[in-house]
Amino acid sequence: MATTVGTLQRSLFREGWWRDRGWLTTIALGIFALGFIFWLFIGWGGPDHRTLISDLAFLPMGLAVSAICYRAGKQQALGAKTRRAWLLVGLAVLCWWLGDVLWSFYEVALGKAPFPSPADAAYLLFYPTLLMGLLSFPSAPNSRAVRATFWLDTATILVSGWMVVWYFVLGPIALAHDADLLTTTLSSAYPIGDLVIIFGIAYVLLRRPREGSREALGLLAAGVASLLVADLAFGHLSLRNAYQGGDWPDAFWMIALFLMGCAAQYQVWTAARQRHEEAPAETEIKSASMLPYAAVALGYAMLFFAGRHAAAYPIGGLIAGAVAVTAVVLARQLTVMNENIKLVGKLHELATTDSLTGSLTRRHFFDLAHREFSRAKRYDRKLSAIMIDIDFFKAINDQYGHATGDEALRAVVTRSRHNLREIDLLGRYGGDELVILMPEVGLRDATRAAERLIAAVAETPIITNEHQINLSASAGVATVEDSPDLQTMIRRADVALYEAKQAGRNCVRTANK
Repeated sequence: MATTVGTLQRSLFREGWWRDRGWLTTIALGIFALGFIFWLFIGWGGPDHRTLISDLAFLPMGLAVSAICYRAGKQQALGAKTRRAWLLVGLAVLCWWLGDVLWSFYEVALGKAPFPSPADAAYLLFYPTLLMGLLSFPSAPNSRAVRATFWLDTATILVSGWMVVWYFVLGPIALAHDADLLTTTLSSAYPIGDLVIIFGIAYVLLRRPREGSREALGLLAAGVASLLVADLAFGHLSLRNAYQGGDWPDAFWMIALFLMGCAAQYQVWTAARQRHEEAPAETEIKSASMLPYAAVALGYAMLFFAGRHAAAYPIGGLIAGAVAVTAVVLARQLTVMNENIKLVGKLHELATTDSLTGSLTRRHFFDLAHREFSRAKRYDRKLSAIMIDIDFFKAINDQYGHATGDEALRAVVTRSRHNLREIDLLGRYGGDELVILMPEVGLRDATRAAERLIAAVAETPIITNEHQINLSASAGVATVEDSPDLQTMIRRADVALYEAKQAGRNCVRTANK
């Protein structure tokens, strides 16, 4: 979560959030939420005022968050699955808002809050609708082993969540004998809905969503987690008749709504600034998920909490031994997993990075370039390709040796990288040829970039084995326009490179339409 917030802050301040009306609206909702929480904890107003203010405060917040989610679902820059997911999340929040409206009517206008009531029907619709939204977010195709691990981790979290829900809510409901069947059934439906939410959180967090949705889904999961805390606290307090409007669970409900609104707005923000198609999630594993292990720890914590008054013998020693064995096994598994992740990272680097120059391998370059080309075609965006070749490279190899030729190639790659943006792709096409893909760059700017690159190559000679070698390079430029596919665009840039060679080298030529 800290990584999500840090990435979000860097992105916002880099792009200038103050110029976006959506963020200004979200900040206004944040101020409203902070004011509400402050009001809760200063304890102002009697029971009647607290109930009235608490009920009415959720109405504008819920409606606004639903509208922001709807706005995210209408962003054409997002893929169909992502749009559908945000529309379902917005519909779920709207169901909750309708429940708040009905609850407020009964509690404020009629002076009583009957249970069950039509408000419960709206509230209960929230859970399956939100789950459908969470399950609708796209994910990458994974192997059978990865899918099996995912479902095992999800089961671990769900079982631990069930322990919490059972102890605080479901168990006491099961032991209650003074309620009719309908009341008991509806009382049980809410904690079961909480289990549905736990499954939804696990589903979102254990998958590795693609860039552009990762931070938004992290905020959404944090909001759903806050909602879960509020639900469980409300259910536990209600069983003891200790809850009334304006109690502390209301703060978590308000935080939940605000975080869900932030998530939707962040998705709108990213969609407006990077036109991306429905792409699969990144498959590279950078770290092991700690969520299943936290769930195991939570399960044992609940065991200790429930059995803290039990006799030390025999149950106390057995519990302590079980915890110790589990901790050792988990520590061993984490150690092995982290080592495996390092090995996978090294293999990934070998497969995607050219060992001589540090640029992208040809295969990995084209994997990424195909996605950029499809994105540019789909959303009518600019895209340019540059082919670069070192002049008289064979002569350098023949006169000074292949080691010097390798040094010259590394120097050209280094100087090229210093004159490119982070989002530009630089790959080794073959031999001494380099290929560059520049998203959001048209023909004129790409030509200027190519001129800067060959100027940087010729600016400083390389010195090796007491020889000073002056380098130069030629470049060809082509754009996505008049190119039906990526291979055609690269081929046109290669033809332009050949024309630059024919024109005397150390120059740039553009592809003819």
